[in-house]
Amino acid sequence: MEHLFIPGKNTTLDPLVLLHGTGGDERSMLQLAEIIAPDASILSFRGDVSEQGANRFFARYADGSFDLASLKEKTGQLVLEIKNLAVKYDFNAENVVAVGYSNGANIAANAILTDASSFQKAILFHAMPSGEAMPDFSLAGTRVFLTAGVNDPLISAKGSQALIDALKNRSADVAELWTENGHNLTLVEVEAARDWYVAQHD
Repeated sequence: MEHLFIPGKNTTLDPLVLLHGTGGDERSMLQLAEIIAPDASILSFRGDVSEQGANRFFARYADGSFDLASLKEKTGQLVLEIKNLAVKYDFNAENVVAVGYSNGANIAANAILTDASSFQKAILFHAMPSGEAMPDFSLAGTRVFLTAGVNDPLISAKGSQALIDALKNRSADVAELWTENGHNLTLVEVEAARDWYVAQHD
C-alpha cells in the first residue's frame, strides 16, 4: 500500500496513522497532523481502491452502501501493513493513533470494532458503522475521539450516533463533538482533536 512516513521530532509521542477521505492521498491530511501533533511521527496511507479514479480504502456500491467483503479484506490488510511498517520504521504499533476522515475514518472504526489487535486510540472525523454484525470483545482501554455534523448529507447523524453507541456499549472511552456543519471538516473539529490528543499524554 502506498504510504508516507515522516519521523517525528519527539519519539515519545504517539505516532499518527493518517487515513484520508474519498479522493485523497497520502499527503491530504498532513496539514491536519501539523495541527494535531506537530512533533509526532506520521504514517500516512493512500487507499488502493479506485472509485472512478478516486482513491478509497475499500469499495462501496452505487447506492453508497459498503461492500462488506471489500471492507473486511482491506481492514485486515491495513492492520497487517501497520504492524509490518512499525518494524521497518521502528515505532510501536500498539501506540499509534488512527486519524481518519470519512472513508478513512470508516475503515479505522471497522478495524477497532472487528480486530482486537488494531487501534487502541483513534480520531474519527465523520464516521459510521458498516451495518454488519460485529464481534463482542471488550473495547475497555480503547479511546476514541469522534466528530460528526448534524447536517452531514453523507454520514447521517443517526449513523454517527450508531457508531458512538457501538463503541460505548463495548466499554470504549468515547469523546464526541457535534457541529451544525455538513460533511466538510472544520478547524473547530481539528483543534478539538488536538486537545484530545494532548490530553492523552498528560
